[in-house]
Amino acid sequence: MPERLAEHPAVKAWAALNPARVEPDGIETLKLRDKSAVYRLGGVGPDGSAVIAKRCRRPACLVERIIYERLFARQLVPALRWYGFLDEPDNVHSWLFLEDAGTGTYLPPCAEHRALAGRWLGTTHAAAAKEQGLELELPDRGPVHFLKRLQVSREELVRHFENPALREDGIRMLKALVGDLDVLEGHWSEVEKVCQDERRTIVHGDFVIKNVRVRTTVGSTSLLVFDWENAGWGVPCTDLAQLTDRTVSPDLDSYASALRGSWPRVSDVRVRELAECGRFFRLLDEIGWESPLLTFGPYRFVVKPASRLRVYQVELHRALLAVGWVEGRGPLGGRLARGKARAPKRGTAKGAREARASGRGRPQKLTHVRRRAGYDF
Repeated sequence: MPERLAEHPAVKAWAALNPARVEPDGIETLKLRDKSAVYRLGGVGPDGSAVIAKRCRRPACLVERIIYERLFARQLVPALRWYGFLDEPDNVHSWLFLEDAGTGTYLPPCAEHRALAGRWLGTTHAAAAKEQGLELELPDRGPVHFLKRLQVSREELVRHFENPALREDGIRMLKALVGDLDVLEGHWSEVEKVCQDERRTIVHGDFVIKNVRVRTTVGSTSLLVFDWENAGWGVPCTDLAQLTDRTVSPDLDSYASALRGSWPRVSDVRVRELAECGRFFRLLDEIGWESPLLTFGPYRFVVKPASRLRVYQVELHRALLAVGWVEGRGPLGGRLARGKARAPKRGTAKGAREARASGRGRPQKLTHVRRRAGYDF
């Protein structure tokens, strides 16, 4: 960090917006990666509050800018104050500046927090669906996007079947994960059916615990949501995913209630179908983010992504079990179901027929198994 705080890149970018106060009391680095960085600038906001300075790739910054300037400017839901946006001279990176969300932790086991998240998300989805032109400005987050994510991830995983840095159990896990991805792709037409008649709206795309805060003031509690760089336009499935160890897992009844004023046809059953579909979409995102981190280098470099992929493989297999698309047991998800539920062969007419026929007898709906208690599917 420079000796003089005014020489820090975040402070220089902040100064370009001509704020009332430029030099901070201090700078805290919240995240520092190759493609992005986040800093807290102490004391430069209104009434001496902190400002969050975020530097990331320009396309990601532009998505966030659209969200704050187009959607949240209408103040229909609680949102962080937007201070501004600045392109760097090379047009590769940009800066955005936001109100500090504070430290109020969101707790998925807390029914009040999940109800708060459900109301906030339902109100936001309803408001965004009415916003003219947003669908033209935001990336696609519909089933086509997630199918491509599945296919690209699978290709990456197959590359590592002969990776000498991985141990035997790691290779078995990758093969089990690829097998489960094959099964999911074989049933993709059923995923599309769940989504085909649903209204499109904004999708946060990373609606997890670390990206929200709960702010409590005298007489009110509000949810504040940030990190919109993965946002897009599509069916609001992934934001509803019920993976309570890391996703926000909003209360689905509260969500449906908030949405019903604008989407009167929405039902509790329909929302649960979307949440079950969202579980698959969320896992595909997590697998897609993690699989490129596998390397052919020493084991110490692959152990972390491999351990995370192991968790995702188990969860994906459980999700497939819940809708009746596979049968199996064991730490790696066990065997795929025999007969029609086996993984279809890719790239052949027979494989396409098997994909359409897979499942037990007749096609299974995503609501084949619904665990209502806590909506922990």
